Amino acid sequence: MEHASHSRGFAITLDAIAALSFMLMALYFIESTSFNPMALKGTELKQISLDTMAVLQKSGRLKSVLLPNYNGTSVKEVIAATPSQVCMDMTVMAINGTMVASISKPGCGAAVTQSQTVYRIFSYGGTVFTTTLKSWYNEGVPG
Repeated sequence: MEHASHSRGFAITLDAIAALSFMLMALYFIESTSFNPMALKGTELKQISLDTMAVLQKSGRLKSVLLPNYNGTSVKEVIAATPSQVCMDMTVMAINGTMVASISKPGCGAAVTQSQTVYRIFSYGGTVFTTTLKSWYNEGVPG
């Protein structure tokens, strides 16, 4: 009788070791393949860029760059309201290639790592304009 109880205990132990090994391998696989912090930062940057462009467009501030005597203040206010670690550079051009406005967030250098670019096309006074908003992380600001 004793022999049977030892066999059964040994089988349960092997089963537990196999299950634990499988679980550890699965956790290792999930950890090594699923989390990529740079991809997450890129997604966050893209969303900030899209949101900023939507605010500029829906508030009418984007078209305000086309008004006479425009000094860029209303667009600069929106760009300045973005998180401090995010840099932005916006250009508005007429469809013929003439630059209408170029507005940059102060305190930002050139893009060092990944950047995101959002484009919009709009018309004003019968002329078509393209807007480019380039965003990147400011390496000098933690976050």
